[in-house]
Amino acid sequence: MNLHIAATDRTPEISLTYQPLKLLIQGESFPEDVSAFYGQVINAINALQTQANGALQVEMSMIYINSSSIKAMYRIFEGLDAYRKAGNQVEVVWKAEEDDDIMQELGEDFKDRFQELIFSIIQHG
Repeated sequence: MNLHIAATDRTPEISLTYQPLKLLIQGESFPEDVSAFYGQVINAINALQTQANGALQVEMSMIYINSSSIKAMYRIFEGLDAYRKAGNQVEVVWKAEEDDDIMQELGEDFKDRFQELIFSIIQHG
């Protein structure tokens, strides 16, 4: 079951497809109710272990993310790591603008915390 959430001025676009198996999160994240917004995404990621198998491509391209959203993102990464522990390859590409030290550092934090994931940080202009 594919998941698609359109971007708003407070929330990122989120897309989870099964053919190919890919998760895309891009934009800004400061929803009024983080639990309500990210709950369905976290559930969908956690369900991957029983609904899919094979390599998962993850692309994150965040412009801004508030502290509450970072906690939700951590739970998403926990789900990605659980999918990896179930025997699947997970490759994360974290995109940050060249002059955005905050997003680059956040990507480094996730890379350091989830060292078993294949993790690339790409700077773009």
